[in-house]
Amino acid sequence: MSRYVAAVCSLVLMLPNISFGGIPTEEEVICPVGGEKFTVIGTMSCSTMGRTMSFRPLTSCDFVTRLPVCPSNGFPMYQEFSGEQITSLEKFTKTDEFEVLRQLPPWQRAYGIALNLGQSGTETAFNLLLSALWYESGEFLESEEAVSQLMKEAEDILLRADAETRPFLNAILGYMLSAVGRFDEANIMLNNAASAQSAPDYLLQYISAIQACQSDMAQEGCRPNDSFNP
Repeated sequence: MSRYVAAVCSLVLMLPNISFGGIPTEEEVICPVGGEKFTVIGTMSCSTMGRTMSFRPLTSCDFVTRLPVCPSNGFPMYQEFSGEQITSLEKFTKTDEFEVLRQLPPWQRAYGIALNLGQSGTETAFNLLLSALWYESGEFLESEEAVSQLMKEAEDILLRADAETRPFLNAILGYMLSAVGRFDEANIMLNNAASAQSAPDYLLQYISAIQACQSDMAQEGCRPNDSFNP
């Protein structure tokens, strides 16, 4: 997995803790397609200090470049690519299909590239769409296709997830489905999360907050980027 895209299990299980501000660092990277050099922002330290209603982590290093995008060709560097993949991608970026992908926000664009590389059904594909929900929430939730894609990618992930992680994943999906008005499906996911023996109090409070929002998901405190305050 790329250093730019964190694994889902570590993301969903990081609960709030005392945090200290990270220190920005600059790093020069090279675009794997075209060889363009550009600068991204990283950090030597980072702590989680809460969550949003979409369960996006609130961190002391929200300034980092989570998904480097090559400036000239718009290629999102979501992982380190093999030589064979780069050869394939050099051809792909010259197609009309890639030009269509370039109209999408970067995380959704990265998912389209992952599909081209045959990565559907992997944690990589799921994490890209989860990041689209978290960091491009407006565009993501407006796309019925993107929401359906995340639900599809979640199927295998949920089956493979351990007992500690699965309730968190169900709750996140339950929020997303609530946000787009698919409440019957949402409540199935939320009930699955709440009934898990391993569900901690923090997660149960999160589920209750989602259910309280279902009467009006656009109200303050219920929107994807609003803070979750148990």
